[in-house]
Amino acid sequence: MDGAVVAVVGARGGAGASVVAASLARAVARRRAPTCLVDLSLVGGGLDVLLGVEQDPGVRWPDLADARGRLDGDDLLARLPRWGTVPVVSTERGGGPEQAALADVVAALAEATAARSGVLVLDADRAALGVGAAGASLLEACDEVLLVTPLDVAGVAGAAAVRDRLPGRAALVARGPAPGRLSPPEVAAAVGLDVAATAGWDRALAGAVERGHGPCVGRGPVVRAGRELAARYLGPAR
Repeated sequence: MDGAVVAVVGARGGAGASVVAASLARAVARRRAPTCLVDLSLVGGGLDVLLGVEQDPGVRWPDLADARGRLDGDDLLARLPRWGTVPVVSTERGGGPEQAALADVVAALAEATAARSGVLVLDADRAALGVGAAGASLLEACDEVLLVTPLDVAGVAGAAAVRDRLPGRAALVARGPAPGRLSPPEVAAAVGLDVAATAGWDRALAGAVERGHGPCVGRGPVVRAGRELAARYLGPAR
């Protein structure tokens, strides 16, 4: 089966897009398929902090500021910090990706992962959907964009606003809890997108992140959603 490039975008702030992106990449790696998790936030604390690998050595976006042209994706993967077996391109507290380097770095990683029946996962900022943003062309080239949508009114409103800016194929990832008892099918109908997976509330998640383990532990709902999404792009596990 061919690989895929998948972007994950939050319908609103705090939707959990980074958690879902990490869960997908981890599930792909556990199936021994090539993967890489790429942080596209222009400003932020860094995806490596969420994953608990901020002290680990390796190349991050500021180190790639001058990357141009055709790059060796395999060499780049070997130089990245790893969350378990998942290579990660993270922002740093000093800043995110250089717009001029973005396309070439992602293209090299796509060639090294998706072209070998793996999945490249882009943790995309909603700012990437803005007119003229460098990240917008990356989303257009994705095989699918996953819109992480909390099961609440603000989540639905945000998803409806973002949906019209999504290029190409897109699907929802519904995030619990549902304080007003909105169901994933109701949210899907309101937004006009199919549900690719549902990630319920995971009581162990916050503690795992604070302890430096990252957001995917045990067999909780976030881990199960990651496995479901991995099967979407890799086919059923054998």
